[in-house]
Amino acid sequence: MAQMNKADSIRDIVTIDPFVHIDSCGVILSANEACCNCFGYSSDELVGKNISLLMPEPYASQHAKYISNYLETGVRKVVPRVGRKLQGLKRDGNTFPMFLTLTEIFNEETGTREWIGIMRNLSAELEGEQLLNAMKNLVESSMDPIVQISCDGTIRLANPACCKFFQYEREELVGNNISMLMPEPFASRHSQFIQNYLISGVAKVVEQGRRGRSLPGMRKDGTTFPMFLTLSEATLNGEKVFNGIMRSLSAEEEERQVLKAMIDSCVDPIVVITTQGVIERCNPACTEVFGYTKEELLGHSVTLLMPNSHATHHQSYLDKYMASNRRKQAMSGESESYVVGKGRNVTGQRKDGSTFPILLTVSEFEVSSTNSNRHGFIGIMRDMEDKERAATSELEREKSEALLMNVLPHHICQRLKAQKGQECIQIADNYENVSICFADIVGFTQFASDRTPMEVVHYLNKVFRDFDMLVDKYNLEKIKTIGDAYMAVAGLDGDPDHVYKSIQFALDMLDAVKRLNAEISKDDDGGNNKFGIRVGLHTGSVVAGVVGTKRRFFDLWGDAVNIASRMESSGIENCIHCTTAVATEAIKYPYEFIVIPRGSLEVKGKGLMNTFLLAPTAKEKVTRERLQEHKATRRRESYMIHKRLAEEFDFNLEEGKKSSTINSSLAFFGAFLLGIIVSYFALKMQNGVNEL
Repeated sequence: MAQMNKADSIRDIVTIDPFVHIDSCGVILSANEACCNCFGYSSDELVGKNISLLMPEPYASQHAKYISNYLETGVRKVVPRVGRKLQGLKRDGNTFPMFLTLTEIFNEETGTREWIGIMRNLSAELEGEQLLNAMKNLVESSMDPIVQISCDGTIRLANPACCKFFQYEREELVGNNISMLMPEPFASRHSQFIQNYLISGVAKVVEQGRRGRSLPGMRKDGTTFPMFLTLSEATLNGEKVFNGIMRSLSAEEEERQVLKAMIDSCVDPIVVITTQGVIERCNPACTEVFGYTKEELLGHSVTLLMPNSHATHHQSYLDKYMASNRRKQAMSGESESYVVGKGRNVTGQRKDGSTFPILLTVSEFEVSSTNSNRHGFIGIMRDMEDKERAATSELEREKSEALLMNVLPHHICQRLKAQKGQECIQIADNYENVSICFADIVGFTQFASDRTPMEVVHYLNKVFRDFDMLVDKYNLEKIKTIGDAYMAVAGLDGDPDHVYKSIQFALDMLDAVKRLNAEISKDDDGGNNKFGIRVGLHTGSVVAGVVGTKRRFFDLWGDAVNIASRMESSGIENCIHCTTAVATEAIKYPYEFIVIPRGSLEVKGKGLMNTFLLAPTAKEKVTRERLQEHKATRRRESYMIHKRLAEEFDFNLEEGKKSSTINSSLAFFGAFLLGIIVSYFALKMQNGVNEL
């Protein structure tokens, strides 16, 4: 038990590194949380399983043999007492390097030998080693000379390029002072430079974080040469070191030639000017765009390239910038060195006096040498004349497309655009199932007779704009307006819910007219000069297409269009009048719409048709009352016609009334029977919804 207590205490101590406890058969008895996290298992998934679960091949299949050999011989062949690096296998199948140490214990209760394994994940250490090796390889393979020195100037590291650069062997450099690579007076003063920097923190020779500086170097044979040096500071094992990267200015000269070739081949004008605005250099594109020769520009003021309105103030711009804090921040590296930003629209002037728009970017530069520092400005210009012309053309094209999209459906516009440059092809399509909506403003003629033309257009435009917004809301297509009538269609895009959307659209049209009437009443100080709306709906097949060559328009044709128009013309004011095809779809939404049978109606060209009125559930009572009022009005009108005929032809009015009553009774009975059938199906659907 003493040994088991020892095992328990080890397990309690080990909380960071993975810990596993196995028996003589390799079965896991326990594993700490770190072990579970390391291998991606839970404790329940490990305990009772063989330890080979955590090993890749070939270790997993041979592990039982390792244990039996050790129990027989007592010789450790795989993991010595000091531990060993092995591979672990995670639950997701990925392997990782680890260091394993094993401790053997004896369980007095069971009389068996057991092992405690403590593992350490070496992935991070391996990545660190790989990164260090990569950095070493980078330094060793660099074509630029790299040297590292300590605070006393002793060379700690020199790459092969450095040895070749100064013509020394590595052993001749490492351990010696860096001053051996410098001519006088730099060599004798270098140690003092380092001490001054360590005390004050101010770099007087080569500032860190800047572009570097041109300095002379000295080879082993005593010859000197110009080089460009950049320095950086680092801390290794608590000690400050300095890293120097050098480049021969002969190579720099080669790069300068390449850069010059790039500038000369650039299609944008480029000029280099002094702080006084004098042109020092310019590329061929500059002379071509502005119309000057190179000799006419070099040595002259850059104001040659500007109109007088800018030229007179240019030097004051430069002087203000040179004295500004923005310039100081740019030169200290705290901000970018752009003088007028990365791009600014200005006006340029050619030799012939013509002006044109340009996009100008100006940045400051500094060239340091052993003798002096020189400042100047680089200006890069882009001729925006063609671009502005192209932008104007593109804007006009977008306006034309927007106008076309506002007149024709989107899919028709795309087909017309595809015909660009081709002979105009007729566009005509058949749509098997769409919903057509007709709406007509009731009383608008009388309303318009009492208004000025501006007021008429104002109110009509307002209601039609509301209808257009509803078209977008429900994804319908507006077909046309004729006077005070409005036509729209749903389902051209194949939407299966086109009937539902057309009903919602029609209901919202009623609300839009109601809001407009409220506004008219407010404008008229409570006057009653308002108007209503009749809406007709039908669903069916149509033919649609674009007709005409001048002011082309998109329209619909077919029997379904005529029936929808008849539904509107024979409808009731401020009601939605529809056919059986629409009512059949509407009863599928008993919680949203009420379908009210209107009865048989004589439709021009179609004969008797059963029609219906639609209303949202909250307005059912209002719609039914309006229907009753309409029927009463129709009965009064019919009676007056009969009376007038009786007086004219000496007709027995009472017999006519009886005959009319019989016909009306038959019509009412038919409508009543149809209403019962529709109500029955609506009730069945409602019960089905409730059951769901």
